[in-house]
This record gives sequence, structure tokens and C-alpha cells, in this order.
Amino acid sequence: MITEQYKEQAYKALHDIFGYSEFRPMQEDIILSLLEGKDAFVLMPTGGGKSICYQIPAILREGTGIVVSPLISLMKDQVDSLTACGVRAAYYNSSLKAAQAKEVLASFASGELDLLYVAPERLLSKSFMQKLESVKIGMFAIDEAHCVSQWGHDFRPEYVRLGELREMFPDVPMLALTATADEHTREDVTKRLKLEEAECFVASFDRPNIRYLVAEKRQPLTQILQFLECWPNASGVIYCLSRKRVEDLAVNLQRHGIRAAAYHAGMPGRTRDKVQDEFLRDRIKVIVATIAFGMGVDKPNVRFVIHHDLPKSIESYYQETGRAGRDGLESEALMLYGSGDVNLVRRLIENVENPEQRRVEVHKLNGMIGFAEALTCRRKVLLGYFGEELEEPCGNCDVCLDPPETYDATELAELALSCVRELNGDFGMGYVIDVLRGSKNARIREHGHDQLKSYGKGADINADEWMSILRQLVHHGYFVQDISRRAAMKATRKAEKIGVSGEPIMLARYKPGIRRQLKRFGAAKDEVLYNKLVELRQQLADDEDMAPHAVFSDVTLTELSRIKPQDEDGLSRISGMGQHKLDAYGERLLEVIREHLAAAPDAESGAKSDIPKLIAKGPPVNDNQSYTYSLYKKGMSVQENAAHQGISESTVLNHYIALIRAAHFIDVPAYFGDKFDTLMQELDDADPYASLSEIKRDLSIETSNEEFRLLMAWREAIGVA
Repeated sequence: MITEQYKEQAYKALHDIFGYSEFRPMQEDIILSLLEGKDAFVLMPTGGGKSICYQIPAILREGTGIVVSPLISLMKDQVDSLTACGVRAAYYNSSLKAAQAKEVLASFASGELDLLYVAPERLLSKSFMQKLESVKIGMFAIDEAHCVSQWGHDFRPEYVRLGELREMFPDVPMLALTATADEHTREDVTKRLKLEEAECFVASFDRPNIRYLVAEKRQPLTQILQFLECWPNASGVIYCLSRKRVEDLAVNLQRHGIRAAAYHAGMPGRTRDKVQDEFLRDRIKVIVATIAFGMGVDKPNVRFVIHHDLPKSIESYYQETGRAGRDGLESEALMLYGSGDVNLVRRLIENVENPEQRRVEVHKLNGMIGFAEALTCRRKVLLGYFGEELEEPCGNCDVCLDPPETYDATELAELALSCVRELNGDFGMGYVIDVLRGSKNARIREHGHDQLKSYGKGADINADEWMSILRQLVHHGYFVQDISRRAAMKATRKAEKIGVSGEPIMLARYKPGIRRQLKRFGAAKDEVLYNKLVELRQQLADDEDMAPHAVFSDVTLTELSRIKPQDEDGLSRISGMGQHKLDAYGERLLEVIREHLAAAPDAESGAKSDIPKLIAKGPPVNDNQSYTYSLYKKGMSVQENAAHQGISESTVLNHYIALIRAAHFIDVPAYFGDKFDTLMQELDDADPYASLSEIKRDLSIETSNEEFRLLMAWREAIGVA
């Protein structure tokens, strides 16, 4: 009974405050767990909706929710977004002047805040800890929790002390959140924060809206300029390893007319803050930065991330690329890869004093190289690194879109398996290759491994090719590399099928260099209206002194430009339109939409006289359905649409049904061809008291369930049913 009550409260807050009708996967379970007073550890990708997981419980629970974040620049943005939704939120960090800080603390002490964002150093100060004991605390949320662990890619010593909170406030629920953490890091985080008993929520790492691309680095400036031509006026981030490269590239982009700016830790703090603020407000479109930029940026409409240089780890790469497409719309991540970058990163790692940390970083770099040189679906490789298996190739990465030549590598896989077994899973990939190629180095002789049956059996294949073969076998799940044992190669249970199941193991042919030819498909929307709404958003943001996306997301504007609601009731059904925003901005939005429709009637419904005007009978479409519609409008058949997205034809038809029910035109008569008139006539003649299953059964032409529902949706939309 209590759980149902919490559930009702959570959904009401989601709709009334944030303007959404449904939770994303896992959000509801996490929120209910916290409302019931339990601890939780949440591993959820960037853009997966982590913030809602603590914001709603903090709003609903008695007392103030404390959010611990290392990202000072992110706090203001989060607070602005919450304030725009009518939530009582504030932040307390070193960026505040004395009078502002005093005001925030007074609001906190009097219980006026739903959420307070605090930097870990401020939280753990003696004076603030004393304040915590005198104020009602609703919950603690530890954001970027991987910073607690030395295994994490962004270890911060001040985070380690946060475990004290669990001891000081044993009855206050605590939530630890991170977007990137391998198994070792997860265990370390829960142990250090004393959350061993917490329920663990691990969401999928997959970000299907991001297209992963890798290109051989040849003329990086030219390659980047060509890439940017495909994203005019879009926001993006370009990462470089050195400050000098950041500055040089930013200047070169400016010379080519791109609104770009440099960002790195060597710049004065005030200059960095100005650049970041201009980027958040869409006045700067491209940030060229070192890894110093980004962790504190909550900008959902970043459409692309480019890595000019190789990241040091897959965790870093995943987190940095995860800054693209946080709103769920189509985005791209391009990495330029060259051997010179590998050597540079290796030299940086050699400067790490702690030998254990150095070993961990070498392993992580090798994982990054494996991703860059992958000849299998990049998403499979990326998700596999985090222990998640993708059943089918994603269809949205460079390898899937421009696949390399494949060959039967079963015999080579058998040879690799024999060698790994003979070495008892104690040695890394490089050593396995040396044994297979018959190397005469002293280490092999000392171990007596020149006497193994597999020794020298792969001497006719060069080291680079063997490296590609072994990496692909790891990516396919036949082997794992154990980080706790110096990345030793170990056979998995799946490897037992090598050479036994009778199924060939197909691998991609190794070729030096990388080439990719790609297509891009945009989401279907009324571009003219969309641009007018963007202008209005910018005006509202300037008036309110906040980032445009804090007023409305690109998703909200895209949906407005597609559906074109003309009254408050229609507006209220748009994603992201909570009551506070409806009251504050609703009339201005309707004014722009009405003026647009008066000046240029809806081309979709009025351009062709033979296209019937459909009646909306269902909810607005979601992003997946909109993407299917954009492909449909480009002339793709159901089969082509399904193949392009890597989904089934029945799913495409289900999308068509939802689109028709939302009054988007799909040419159903053309889909059925000569059979259409017969089917419509039989439906007209059907017994009005018969069930749908009986009507379908009595049709003279066989149809699938989806096809039958498509016909019924069409009849309903044109006003027949």
C-alpha cells in the first residue's frame, strides 16, 4: 500500500514538475527504493536520466536532499534547470561570494530547500558538518561516485572521506551514482562508501542514438572541417591532448568561420568560465578542449564529440563521447586515430609514479587501442568492455555501416585457444603472440615455453595481424583479459565451442589504415518552425539569464515543431512541458506556432490535395518512431527501414501504427497495393458486433497482426472507424 502511494507521488512529480509522462528504465525502481529509505548504487550512462533518480526523492522526502558533486560548474546549470521547473534548489561552493553563501546557508538552515548541491571539500568542512547535524536531511546523493576509487579513471582523494556520511547518518538513505565503472571500480566504490548492503542498479551502457566513428588520422584539420560541414550550427566538443594543440585548432576553426573557442586548465579561471557560459548559451558552437572540460557541463543538445587525439582509457572515451546526444536525439562521436598518439599516451603513463596505478593505466590504454583498431561492431566492443553483451551488430557505427571483408578464422582461433590453455591463463596478449610466432626472447626460454606444442605454430602471420585476431576474439567473447592479473588472457566458457560446434568463426580481414563512407539521416521536423522556436527560446533564456536548454530542450522544440499544438491542452502533452513552464511560457509558444501556421499552412497535411488529413487518436510519437518516420519520408521501404535501424519489420509497422495514430501520414494504400480496396471493403462489411480477432480471421486476404492493426489505425485516422 505504501509503495503504491509512493509510486503515485513519484509519477505526479514527474508529470507536474518535469513534464514527462513515463520514467526511463530503472528510474522508477530507484526512486521508490529511496522513498522507502533504502540505499542504492546506480550505474547509468550519461544521458540515461540519473538526475531524476535523486531529484524526485529529494523533493518528496521530508528535509533537504544533499547532492555531492565535484563539478562546481555543473551545479549552477542543474539549479537553473530545477528553478525553471519550480523546484527550491541552491548550490554551495567556492564560486559564491560571501553574502550569497550566507543566504544559501540561511535557506538551508530554515528548511526552505528541496535540494542543495555541495562540493565534497565544502561538505566535509567542520563547520558544514556541524550544520548537517542540526538540519533535517532527506537523503544524500553522491554523484560521479567513481571518483572514490583508485581503479576509476578520475580518482579524487577528497572523495574517499565521503564514507563517513554513512556512519554519521545511518538512517538517511544514500545514493551513489556514476556513468562509468568497470567491475573492480564498482566493488571499490560500494566498499569505500560503506554501501555494501545497497541495492545495485546497473542500466545498459548502450547509447543507441550515438554513432561511433573512427578514422585514420591523416590531415586532422581537413578531416574535422569536412565532418563539421555535416553539422552546421550544431553544438560540439573537440578533445585534444595538449594545450598548444587546443589553442592552434581553435584559431584554425575560427579562421574558417566556425564559432569556436579554446578551453584548458592553463587559462585564467574567469576566461574558462566565460567560454563555458557562452557555450551553454549557444553563443559559441564548438569548444576545443583538453579533458579539463566537460565533466561540469550539462548541455543536452551537444550533437557531436570529436577526439583529435587518442583518449587514455575506454572509460574516459565513453564518458567524453557520452556528452553528445544526452537528449536522445541523433549524435556522432568521431575519433581520429594514429600510432603517434599511442606513443604519446604511453610516455604520459610512464611518468606515473605509483607502479600499481601505472599498470592499471597501461591495461586501460590497451583496451582503448583495441577499440580503435576493432574490425567488429564498435558498440559490441564498447559494451563488452563494461561486461554487457550486445546480441546483434548495432547498425550505427562505422564498422557496421561500411563492413570490412571477413574470412573463416576457425583454425587460427583453435591455435590461439591451445596456446592460452598451455600458458594456463597467466600471460597477456603480447606474450601469447610471441609464443605463437616462435619468438626467441629470454623470457620465453626461461619459462620453458619454447617447448609448448603451440610454440611457433603461427610464425607465418605477422604480429599486427595476430594482435587483430586476438582482439577480435576478445570482442566476440571467446577470451577475457584479467586486469587484476596483468591483463592475462583467459578462455571463457564460449571458447569451449571453438572447433567443436561446427560453426565457423568469421573474423574481419586486417588492413592497415581505416576508411569509412557514411550516410546521415536527420529527424523529421518542420525546420522553419523549429528555427522560430529556437529564436524564442534564446530570447526567453536571455530574459531569465540562463542557458537555453534549461528553458526547453531540443527534444521539446522538435516535438512542438512536429505536432504544432494550438491550445494549452495540446501543449501540456508535449514532453518536458511541466506546469510551471506551461504557466510561464505557454502563451508565447502558442503565439509563435499560430503565426507560423497562418503564414504557411502545414505542408505535411496540405501540400498535396490527395493526401487525407488524419485525425490524431493517440499520444505524440517518441524519438524512435520519429526516426522511423524520417527514413520513411526518404523513400525507404519497410524492409529497408528495418535493415537500416537493425530492428524487425514488425517493429517498423508498429512505429507506422503509432505515427498514424498521432496524425502523421503513412501511405497505407500504397503499402497494401492491389489488396487495399478489397481489405477496406471487407472491413466495411464486417459484423459490427464481431471481435477484432474474428474480423481478422474472416478476411479473404491473409494479414499479419501488425498489418491488420495498421489498417484499423488508418480507418480510425481518416474517420471511417
